[in-house]
Amino acid sequence: MTKTNVLDTGSALLARWQSNDDAALEELRTLFDAVIAGQFDAVLREQVPADSVSVTTSLHLMTLTLLNQLYGLTSADFYKGNPRRFVRTTLITQRLLGIRKLTLGCPVYAFGAEALGQTMMYPDKHAPGADPGEPLVNRMNWRQLETPNLDGEIPRIIEGMLTHFADLTGLDPVAHLPGPYSLAADIFGQEALISALLEAPDFVAEFLNHLVNHVFIPWIERLINRIPNVWIELSDASGSPLFISPQQFMKIAATPVQRLINDHPWGNRVFVANYRGDHLILTAGKSRQRRTAGRRGRREIAREAKADGIKSDVDPVAELIRFKLSLNPNFIIKLEADERPVSFYVEQAIQHNKPLYLGIGATRIDRNSMTDRRAAKQEIRDTAVTYAQAIRTVLESLARHGQPRAGLAWPGAIYIEDINAESDLELVKTIIETVTL
Repeated sequence: MTKTNVLDTGSALLARWQSNDDAALEELRTLFDAVIAGQFDAVLREQVPADSVSVTTSLHLMTLTLLNQLYGLTSADFYKGNPRRFVRTTLITQRLLGIRKLTLGCPVYAFGAEALGQTMMYPDKHAPGADPGEPLVNRMNWRQLETPNLDGEIPRIIEGMLTHFADLTGLDPVAHLPGPYSLAADIFGQEALISALLEAPDFVAEFLNHLVNHVFIPWIERLINRIPNVWIELSDASGSPLFISPQQFMKIAATPVQRLINDHPWGNRVFVANYRGDHLILTAGKSRQRRTAGRRGRREIAREAKADGIKSDVDPVAELIRFKLSLNPNFIIKLEADERPVSFYVEQAIQHNKPLYLGIGATRIDRNSMTDRRAAKQEIRDTAVTYAQAIRTVLESLARHGQPRAGLAWPGAIYIEDINAESDLELVKTIIETVTL
């Protein structure tokens, strides 16, 4: 199989594999043998036009399934066995699907917790995760948590992945670390941390500051010193407004991130892009029931938002976006969980002179969740058309104001939030082909 064939027929080959075609599996084995040997490295260095609207994704779970079937690799083998193999295989899977702007994902939350000594679970065919039955720390011993061994297995694997990504693609690597709140949730327990957030928020704030001082500052400084062109993307979904309320997000989860950004010379290379739930406003009072902004009057929303600490007399969601720019000054992003119309985010991006990134959630392309595939395909095509036009509108505005677009290799203009073995690859193809027309 030539390199041209890979680019032209890769999506169809993967679709055949997904349909349990034995011949496709053998073709993929031959291809991945060559990829792992480095014979397709030149394909990985091809760059996309600077003015294009790119599609990017996280698909290491799909690649895990592939390599498990091809070589019998377990989850631990895939993620920790050979960083260069991990990078080559995840990147070529993107190219097989027709994705040209390559990015590197990893099991970010699991790696962060494991680096600290958390007991882990590595299912053979699934991504790793912290063992919820054996949290690393509790209210009695959390102060004993010290800086992890940065020469240990996980930090070395992450550095290897980043170095290989930069070498193979020529792009600036993006190191994915868990955000302080999400790391705390994995080593303390999600439910236990939520309870502490409600009952003893000062303890949670102190705990997060301890993590910043003993984990994040030394780890980030090591990465910056070893890989000077690295970006640090802190993934912090558990600290999102969607899960802990806008008030707790701004007062507790975001504060340690702001410290990292504002108090260090490398802070301009740190950002968080996956805080989600812009549409949510928590009601004041003890019930703290979540409601959506679209169902109530703007004045009522503003009153309740003010009670929750969101200082805005017009639109608390716009205020949340403004606040999130202190955590990610590079671009504005709308993820699947953010329910305001795309036009709202276009307005915000133009107002703040920032590029716009738009996410398409994994459930939108899940082949097991759709009842009408034809309708789903049309819907995803319409979404791709709308998203591409929205991004171009913002880029045109930036150009008029002499503002450069973001040069980050992650997450990209249109970001498919996850592709795995259960994703409908025909829908993925529809997104990519629609955007690149």
